[in-house]
Amino acid sequence: MESADSIRSLYRHFLSAITQKSLTAFYYACSYSKADYSRFMNVTASLALKLIPDSLKSQPVFFCIDDTMISKFGRKFEDVSKLFDHAAHNGSNYLNGHCFVSLMLCVPIWSNRRIAYLAVPLGYRMWQKKQSKLELAAAMVRQVMPSFASQKNVIILCDSWYAKKNLACIVDEYPNLDLICNARADSVIYDLAPQPTGRRGRPAKHGERLSIKEDFTLSAEKIGDYYMGTPGPYQYLRAKGSSRLCNFYRENRRLQTPVFQYDFSRADADILRMAGKGAAKPDRE
Repeated sequence: MESADSIRSLYRHFLSAITQKSLTAFYYACSYSKADYSRFMNVTASLALKLIPDSLKSQPVFFCIDDTMISKFGRKFEDVSKLFDHAAHNGSNYLNGHCFVSLMLCVPIWSNRRIAYLAVPLGYRMWQKKQSKLELAAAMVRQVMPSFASQKNVIILCDSWYAKKNLACIVDEYPNLDLICNARADSVIYDLAPQPTGRRGRPAKHGERLSIKEDFTLSAEKIGDYYMGTPGPYQYLRAKGSSRLCNFYRENRRLQTPVFQYDFSRADADILRMAGKGAAKPDRE
């Protein structure tokens, strides 16, 4: 079973077969227990890392961040709200329900003599409007990162909704954490902030705005249907080392894929594939 719609469904299909406790006991535990459920994420992550064979220890592991919506027919549920869902099939783009931010771990294993990635859900956080979805995702990553201190490379994968400062800045907090994500085509890219001049006034938060046509050099060869663009005269440096920013362009349409990495050795085709864009033929624009 990949998912459970409710505690009742989980109890009916799984819990009742492994315990003699009643359904009411689980309702009571979820409502009044003082257990720190966030620690379950660290335990699950530690168990998943033990599945990696010794020959694949140098391979990266991935954090996949996304959000999902659970529709509710009633209106008196706690924290229920009206949510926008572009994939809703109810005659409207809005539904009543809950929105959950999810964090999934992908670890490398051998499958038929090839490297495959096993997906392990780590945790979910319900969006209650007290924190943004970006803050919920960043909090979950910070919660589990201590379990990955010995891992060489951990890469966050997410869509364009999460390509914002509240989540992107987390890569500066851990030397082995990096980010590959799609960004909106109308996103603005700035150079790093200049050094303080010592003059009065607030220091600049960022440098000059980078021009897509003037400040990026397109690669001579195509990667599938895409060209790769890199900042020509700019050298991006961070506290933990050099960082690389790549942008991929397709014909007259632009797919912008920022990559924050201190020692990035991945092939450009691999970056496109990790970002959800097939190197041979993109699945979407």
